[in-house]
Amino acid sequence: MSKEPFFSVIIPLHNKECHIQNTIDSVLNQTFTDFEIIVVNDGSTDGSFNIVKKITDSRISSYTNKNRGLSYSRNYGIKKAKAKYIALLDADDLWVEDYLECISSFIKKYNKDYVFATNNYTWFKKKSPNLKSNPNSRCDVKLIHDYFRSGKNLFSYSSVIFHKSVFDKIGYFNETVNHGEEEEFSIRCFLNYNLVYIIEPKVFYLKNVNNQLTAPNKNRKRILPDYESYLTNNPNDSLNKYIDFIHFKLLVLFKMEKNYKLVKLYKKKINMANLTCIQKMKFYLPTNFFYTTKHIYIWFSNRFIHS
Repeated sequence: MSKEPFFSVIIPLHNKECHIQNTIDSVLNQTFTDFEIIVVNDGSTDGSFNIVKKITDSRISSYTNKNRGLSYSRNYGIKKAKAKYIALLDADDLWVEDYLECISSFIKKYNKDYVFATNNYTWFKKKSPNLKSNPNSRCDVKLIHDYFRSGKNLFSYSSVIFHKSVFDKIGYFNETVNHGEEEEFSIRCFLNYNLVYIIEPKVFYLKNVNNQLTAPNKNRKRILPDYESYLTNNPNDSLNKYIDFIHFKLLVLFKMEKNYKLVKLYKKKINMANLTCIQKMKFYLPTNFFYTTKHIYIWFSNRFIHS
């Protein structure tokens, strides 16, 4: 590539043989074409990387490493990037064809900001998403000064783009943990930056597939960030609310794994005033009852709603 691209698209890859072709195609089919794709193979043991190597496009470069985790692979790709703007994309997610075009237009408009994201759809493997852009879309945008106030995640990490200087200022993804690294990065990021948030979904986030790190797995040894350490130097209600949201997510995860010890621990951490009514119901449900009802819901939704 003779000139610096506008975007560098970082795709960490670990055993996504059934998805990686479609994911890369969703980038190659973008209406905005000034980008490079960096695929970082994180020790895949299936045919994922062979699929990547067969794709002939000069904008794609690929690297392979031993299995060292998502954070390492993202950081590796970011350090290889030539562009000033870093787009992250998981190897089983998809972009609507005008995702980069939409983001690039707001980068020009909000040229003093450094973090940009769109909303995203949640989709399931049995569905075929429509990646065509909507000609009537308005691309409404919000400039969010206090990200933590909403008490939830506003985007997936396949729908966010950072100016590369963000990593110079706040550091890279935490390679010492293997779960919850995105929320930990969000805390560091939004203690320092605004978010330019495009309300219309432009990304399809795939859910309920094999090999998802966020799925319940009682055999997985999870190493978590210390979120509460950020409250020492930043004692504010918004950040407290966001950390309670993270702890609630972990509470649900550990209920699904029937990890009674950690369920008890995270119940003690959460301020109930920061939970919604539905979250409070899930909080109080006994672990075994929650586990059973959740599995019934998943079975029902997979059979009738997402089929």
